[in-house]
Amino acid sequence: MTRDNLSLDGKSAIITGSGRENGIGAAIAKAFARNGARVAIHYVSDSSKPRAERVAKDIADKYGAQVTVLHGAADVPGTSDRLVKGALAAFDIDILVNNSGVAATGGLLEATPEQLQYEFGLNVFGAVYMTQLVVGVGKMPAGGRIVNIGTVYSKMRPPKGGSYAASKQPRAVSRRLLPASRGITVNTLAPGPIPTDTAKSFLENSDGSASAIHDRLVSVTRAANRMGTLEDIANAALLIVSEKARWVTAQFISVSGGIPGTM
Repeated sequence: MTRDNLSLDGKSAIITGSGRENGIGAAIAKAFARNGARVAIHYVSDSSKPRAERVAKDIADKYGAQVTVLHGAADVPGTSDRLVKGALAAFDIDILVNNSGVAATGGLLEATPEQLQYEFGLNVFGAVYMTQLVVGVGKMPAGGRIVNIGTVYSKMRPPKGGSYAASKQPRAVSRRLLPASRGITVNTLAPGPIPTDTAKSFLENSDGSASAIHDRLVSVTRAANRMGTLEDIANAALLIVSEKARWVTAQFISVSGGIPGTM
């Protein structure tokens, strides 16, 4: 008897913001490669190059997967075009994960124009540009998958990090705005509290209120009284890009242990 599985054999994926070992993007790339996919690792800053290369080497060594490394800011039109063409030089793009993003701790009303441009540029425009290019220029094959990594905060009212929550909201909405095309599915995964480098920096740079919110969120999870893990998010992404999820689209999927108000 043949058993069902979540194989991605023959599939290729680009995961933006996947160049940090302790990050959601890298965890997703590893899960995809472990299940047979070719993956493109992406990083933004020059200082992240060694880390991205380590992620790529680790994936290639452990899983024997074909891996390519891409560099550049997805929110810059010319650069995003180069990123997609760089991936296409290695393989077709069956799966796009818009993971790259930035988080700040300021409230929305206190955010400076520069901060808003920075956050919205990467969190909104970067994802939009990549989607346009992969589906249009890249001619994403029938049955392709687009996954936007959002946040549970876009369903809440955090007193701190309001600009971050606002800049992630379009990722939650865009899943419904993209037209149905060739069986391509578009979904948003919204992680709860996860111990990533970005989350650690977010908490350390706050005035303490963000930590209090974080502790409260952990305390109200229904699945277990703990933080989520990178594997929790990666496994959810693996499921949603698999053939088993071909009838799942335009959904906001809270991967938060059941935090109330985030479904």
